[in-house]
Amino acid sequence: MKLFAVSDIHGATKPIEAAAPLIRAADWVVIAGDITRSKTRAEAADVIACFEQYSTRILAVHGNWDRLEVNDLLVEKGYSMHAKGRLIDGIGFFGLGGSSPTPLNTATEYTEEEIALNLKTGYEQVREATPIVLISHVPPRGVRDRSFLGLRGGSQSVKAFLETEPVSLCLCGHIHEAAGIERFQNTLVANSGSFKKGRYLSAEIGFSLVATQGRVDY
Repeated sequence: MKLFAVSDIHGATKPIEAAAPLIRAADWVVIAGDITRSKTRAEAADVIACFEQYSTRILAVHGNWDRLEVNDLLVEKGYSMHAKGRLIDGIGFFGLGGSSPTPLNTATEYTEEEIALNLKTGYEQVREATPIVLISHVPPRGVRDRSFLGLRGGSQSVKAFLETEPVSLCLCGHIHEAAGIERFQNTLVANSGSFKKGRYLSAEIGFSLVATQGRVDY
């Protein structure tokens, strides 16, 4: 299975158009949150419609910058993975939208207790699958989450979950400058960075799991 994964789009549609061949070639498109700049459902609908020109095989979560109405749109379209699990070709996917609390008091933030519950709810639906992929807007605390100020912006609950459950791949975003791929215990944590700046991830899941970073020019 080939995945094309992005995060932190913030309303930009030009990089989607530039990535059209990559989107068409992927089995599934993963959108790991912060779809909008204006935070609204209307803008999210425009962004999602741009993706749908090239693929409707979409797995998505909302970000902390997106209002809950954005998740409502994703639910209606059947794309939302927030606190949900889905089995696709034997691979288990589950998701987490929003983020842990930030100093900016952004649109959709959850307490660490809420994050832990949302993770458990989605995971229980796919726990028997191998492998398992987490689509989370927020990275685990201490892994691909260092901001340009040197602060850690990840979630303690996501970190604790990955320490105890067999998750093979965590696709995330949130901290733009923390783009990259890093192994944390048994999980490959891949922060795609800002798709608004053209950054994306490709992942291939088969007998092995491979994730690579890329960038589109537009």
